[in-house]
Amino acid sequence: MTDARLRSLFSEDELAQLTAHRVPFGVGAERDAVELATAWAEQVARIDADRALPPFARDAWNAYDLAGALFLRDHLAAALGKLPAALRERLEQAAVQQTDDHYRSFTVVDDGQRMARVAQLDLAGRGWWWFRTPANGPIADDLLRHELLASWHLIFRQAR
Repeated sequence: MTDARLRSLFSEDELAQLTAHRVPFGVGAERDAVELATAWAEQVARIDADRALPPFARDAWNAYDLAGALFLRDHLAAALGKLPAALRERLEQAAVQQTDDHYRSFTVVDDGQRMARVAQLDLAGRGWWWFRTPANGPIADDLLRHELLASWHLIFRQAR
């Protein structure tokens, strides 16, 4: 769903509330929940579409791109959390739940350790999206390479 189409579902008063509850996103920038919901949907669609690409496809997203998408989902959660409950529920029903369901449809439960290494952060208290990774495709392959490399480093250190 495009940003304009999603915004068309809300009244002028609701749009004003959405704009009033923007969250920091990047250096000196802010985004509202509609912008973030639209971006999350676009990124989930891209991650899903990339699963059809062959391994090592030059234009395929990798584990770092996935981390970027998950950070974006964190920002969306923060923006949703600032909204009045009724408006938050409307936006979740109009777009966020559908995108989250789409993400769940092609991902598998993951313990989060690989994403914690890739994103270089502690996942304690992070959203469920950090604990799901694509079941197949270039991102899944890249995460496996990260895991194998981490294991190799551990074995190498223990051998010293």
